Amino acid sequence: MRPGYWFCLAIVLCLAGCGGDPPPEPPPAAEAPVQSPAAAPGPVSNNPEDAVGIISGQVSFEGDKPVLKPISMDAVPACAKQHPVRIESEEVSVNGNGTLRNVFVHLKSGVPAKAWPAPAAPVVLDQKGCLFSPRVVVVRTGQTLEIGNADPMMHNVHPLTRRNEEFNVAQPPQAERLQKQFPNPEVMIPLVCNMHPWMKAFVNVVNHPFYAVTGSEGTFKLVGVPPGRYEIEAVHERLGAKTLLVTVGAREEQSVQFSFRSN
Repeated sequence: MRPGYWFCLAIVLCLAGCGGDPPPEPPPAAEAPVQSPAAAPGPVSNNPEDAVGIISGQVSFEGDKPVLKPISMDAVPACAKQHPVRIESEEVSVNGNGTLRNVFVHLKSGVPAKAWPAPAAPVVLDQKGCLFSPRVVVVRTGQTLEIGNADPMMHNVHPLTRRNEEFNVAQPPQAERLQKQFPNPEVMIPLVCNMHPWMKAFVNVVNHPFYAVTGSEGTFKLVGVPPGRYEIEAVHERLGAKTLLVTVGAREEQSVQFSFRSN
């Protein structure tokens, strides 16, 4: 066979191989999923009202509890018949855990001078069973003290003020509640009923929200205290007053302990 034949055959085969469809392109690589960035932590508030602290504590009693005479209402039969069993005086109330109730605790000095809005709701003091209840109340300057008489006999309301206007108002049975305000701060105002000498309560007037009255556990907690150095005072109607110095930082809780003994 002639060499020219093989040359032509090679050319034909080459042209046949080049004339087909091009090979398919490989599929594009899958795109990696886009991940959302992690949420950044929120900024710390620079609002001074958020950077406040707490002062908490307890008021204890040491020594022997004073012997107090039971309250006698025999002179007023209408009062006496409401109490088949004689009741103890609340003059010194020691709790079962050795703490004192009815102690008024407040920041005596160091509170920033600003307008601290008073609550709109009144503080309620009742006369029931020929007794004032509660024994110790706190009212803000500009806030209303509302006094009611739930008894079937006449009472009169007489605060023995020193820095506020004194008044002496008769209150008939089931009469409308008496509403009074005290413009000046004043601590432990005796509130008496001249008709029934055993009746007594104490009104405290403050111009800021940092106060408490101890109850059945003898504890107190003052919240929202701006950072600073304060004089904190605990006042008892018979055992007197005690003060301590306490420094509170931003978002910090400080604990203080008061102790009273019988005098």
